[in-house]
Amino acid sequence: MPRLSFVYPEMLWLLGLIGLMVAIAVLTPRRLAPWRFWSSLTVRTLIALALVLAIAGVQLVLPVNRLTTVFLLDGSDSLSASARAQAETFIQEALQAMPEDDRAAIVVFGGNALVERAPSEEQRLGRISSVPIATRTNLEQAIQLGLALFPADASRRIVLLSDGGENAGRAVEAARLTASRGVPIEVVALTIGAGEAEALVASVEAPAQVREGQVATVVATIESNVAQPATVRLIGDGGTISEQQLALQPGLTEVTFAVEIAGNGFQRFRVQIEPERDGRAQNNEAAALIQVQGPPRILVVAQDQADAQPLVSALEATNMDPEVLSPAMMPSDLAGMITYDAVILVNTPARTLPVGAMRALPGYVRDLGRGLMMIGGGDSFGVGGYGRTPIEETMPVYMDVRNREERPDLAMVFVIDKSGSMDACHCSSPDMSSNPSQLGGVRKVDIAKEAVAQAAALLGPQDTLGIVTFDSRAFDTLPATTGATLDQILDALSGVEPRGATNLRSGLIQAEAMLQQVDARLKHVVLLTDGWGNGGDQLEIAARMREQGMTLTTIAAGSGSATFLENLATTGGGRYYFAEDITSVPQIFVQETISAVGNYIVERPFTPVIIGSSPVLNGLGGLPPLYGFNGSTLKDSARVLLETDDAQPLLATWQYGLGRSAAWLSDTKGKWAIDWMSWEGFPRFAGQVVGDILPVRGGQEISTDLLVAGGETMIRLNAGPGQENLDVTATLIGTDGSRRAVPLPQVGPLTYQGRVESPTPGTYLVQISGSAADRIVLQEMAGLVVPYSSEYRGGQGNPALLDELAALTGGQRLSEPADAFLPVAGRITQAREIGLSLLLLVLMLLPFDIALRRLMLQPGDLPFGQFWRSQQQRADARRVAAEQVPPDPTMARLQSAKERASTRIRGVSQTPEDQVPDKQAPDDDPLERLRAAKERARKRTSGEEG
Repeated sequence: MPRLSFVYPEMLWLLGLIGLMVAIAVLTPRRLAPWRFWSSLTVRTLIALALVLAIAGVQLVLPVNRLTTVFLLDGSDSLSASARAQAETFIQEALQAMPEDDRAAIVVFGGNALVERAPSEEQRLGRISSVPIATRTNLEQAIQLGLALFPADASRRIVLLSDGGENAGRAVEAARLTASRGVPIEVVALTIGAGEAEALVASVEAPAQVREGQVATVVATIESNVAQPATVRLIGDGGTISEQQLALQPGLTEVTFAVEIAGNGFQRFRVQIEPERDGRAQNNEAAALIQVQGPPRILVVAQDQADAQPLVSALEATNMDPEVLSPAMMPSDLAGMITYDAVILVNTPARTLPVGAMRALPGYVRDLGRGLMMIGGGDSFGVGGYGRTPIEETMPVYMDVRNREERPDLAMVFVIDKSGSMDACHCSSPDMSSNPSQLGGVRKVDIAKEAVAQAAALLGPQDTLGIVTFDSRAFDTLPATTGATLDQILDALSGVEPRGATNLRSGLIQAEAMLQQVDARLKHVVLLTDGWGNGGDQLEIAARMREQGMTLTTIAAGSGSATFLENLATTGGGRYYFAEDITSVPQIFVQETISAVGNYIVERPFTPVIIGSSPVLNGLGGLPPLYGFNGSTLKDSARVLLETDDAQPLLATWQYGLGRSAAWLSDTKGKWAIDWMSWEGFPRFAGQVVGDILPVRGGQEISTDLLVAGGETMIRLNAGPGQENLDVTATLIGTDGSRRAVPLPQVGPLTYQGRVESPTPGTYLVQISGSAADRIVLQEMAGLVVPYSSEYRGGQGNPALLDELAALTGGQRLSEPADAFLPVAGRITQAREIGLSLLLLVLMLLPFDIALRRLMLQPGDLPFGQFWRSQQQRADARRVAAEQVPPDPTMARLQSAKERASTRIRGVSQTPEDQVPDKQAPDDDPLERLRAAKERARKRTSGEEG
């Protein structure tokens, strides 16, 4: 039934003012005729009422008879083709039975939800074109999207067609939201058709940790819904280990493999099944990781293996297993690094490390609890370009000397080739470079400008910067300027355009002359060129600059004269970079600037000073002298164990997340540490330093169990004696560096257990740490393999969940398609705004109210006035006849005078007498004459006149 509602019901108090207005009008003296008074009061009351209702936001609430049904169609892989066809047939039959004016929408869902059709009156289903993520089933997202599709002007219903196999999201939470909005969820349970064969590897169980040489038992659970033969294989990292022929029976079958473990680190074992009949191939393989414990494995990364040989010999003498690799051969992700307990970077430049390794090393220490150590030298720490890199975050020292008094002033000149060859654009197609005007890439010279701007941003206010550009001759693009701002640099570079030949010699001579005018302790030149051009022999210029304390670094951009430029850098005492990819030039500029600005090498003899006491230095006695070290700055929370004689850090360690890192600022070759290499205590020193950064093992009494079941993964830690009441956290770390923390509450005296929604298929490392009083007292590492989504596991259907969703929302199971459009309980209403209509009514009544009060109208002047007058005359005649009272002559004269005055006002004469001129002055007011006549009649009647 229609009713009124109000947006602002609190404004209805204004209705009291209407009553006050009516009371004042009725109780005060009236100057209008009765009919005019009551008519005006009625109109004014209607105007005031309309205004109050409009202010209160009045709405007319009407019932809605239309229905919108949203079908949620399960498109995940857990449904067979026959079940999917069953669902589509149901929707088609329901659409054909849809009443007129009703509408239907369709959502197809799996791991995500997609709108196949918005609410429409179309009664034909057509072909389903939406393709969701089929490896998951997220009922929650489907229900939420369905709610968002409902229009406001219709009743609402959701029809869910699924097997209920939820493995992502929380459908029950979405159902509670649906129930709060009065939307029922009706369900259609879909099942796997009889006779569809399916076999899969349900799980693979193996011990998390074993010792090298032990025999490990790997147990695979095979599941099949029909009796059939199958082949089962166990596959290791080196190939197939064992193969068995099985006669599977309906249900679960356990297969046991015995494996003799060799090697070290994490090893992966896969179980693969080949059934005779099968529905899906995605679930025919599963795997487990076994951590093989042996001597600590140490990865030693060295650009020159001779630099690392003394350290490797010392570690081998302390029963460690070091492996030396060049930077290019080191693992570039966590999966490859996890086989090592620690990584040592020996005098290796940052630019030679794989990009993936640079990003992965912080997570290797922080999340996996492994160790990282850096050994000094001419290509390490800041000189090696590690400043402002992820590895600097991991180390206990900053890569530069941050005390202003300790860092020398720097004058740096960038010499940039701007010849015509630098007009070529960087592009992915080499054959296009011959015609730069046709390219949409970035020119070499513009990349060089960006490189200078990025590098200059690293200079301090006390540093001096100059820019020389050259083609056939050299230009002082930016004269040597102390504390140059970025705006000054950009303005100077804005006008640089490539043209002309390449006269490299002129550029070097101009840079030499510019630095000769600068007073600085360090003077450095960075030359960028593609090497194509002339200018004569420049080696004598580089040698001359070196004699004046100037160093020269060269960067070959592209395929220029690389060998010549390398010789030039060697003669100039700098470094040589080959930037085959021109886009790497800005990063090279940044690394070179950091090396020149914030770091330097101190070469002088000194004896290290021991700071405090530490197990790292136990039993070492007197320390031999050193002859040099890399400058650095100790971080606030790091601990320094050895210092130089002027209190500079020499050996520092610190805790970084779950792992530890160390910095040895001298070298391990026959240069600065030549006396240490022949020192009998060096193997013990190296073993104790590296041992300090190795991960802490829990011991034999600690074990970890991992179980993937359905859509969840269970993690259980069995701790040892004295490890009760710990705060235990397990961190799942993917090969891409992704992390997910899972708290493990204590569920038994020495048992900690937690559950987490199974991650996407892949290999994961599980780092478990336990702490007490903010101190880590337990660390464990285990491997987890998620072989396939739980979507492909057996028995994924969950009819009970479907029934729960229906019960929560007041829905039910549907058996007939036409029932999808039955009327729903709790009718939907629609509110229509009528405030504007009321304002229009006010505008229409307002002129009428003014006319009633202001215009001198008689009832007879209104429409149907003649009829009204005749009726009035008849009523007067009847009244006079009933009273039978003789008329008073005086009153008759008074009435006659009143009528004459009224006639004159209207300008109409009705009797000949009215044409007689009045005896009074022509400009007298007729109303005044009327009042005078009435006064004379009164006096005559009362006897006041004779």
